[in-house]
Amino acid sequence: MFDKILEYAAQLPSGVLDPKAADKLVAEREELVAALSEGDYEGALTEGADAAYYAAKHLHWVAHQLGVTIPDLVALAEAKYALRARPGNPKDDGAERTAVSAEMAKRQE
Repeated sequence: MFDKILEYAAQLPSGVLDPKAADKLVAEREELVAALSEGDYEGALTEGADAAYYAAKHLHWVAHQLGVTIPDLVALAEAKYALRARPGNPKDDGAERTAVSAEMAKRQE
């Protein structure tokens, strides 16, 4: 999903493993909102592209820290948030830990 973006990131000065990517993502969100409020749709599109770039870099950084892939992270989020999306949005740390552990074990088979 993000392979091409990460390939381009590898060619740029900050590289792929950018621990500041999350901070940059927040800054891009603010620039997107500013561009939209100014009626600059083309500028907002470029800020949207920046947001996708820094989101990809941030997810790559998180995956690297955990020794997993981005698709693994997505599967873990799906396992966890399938529980949270139940009626009443229950937060159950034990069940969430069990769900993500089971998903990771399944992915490592």
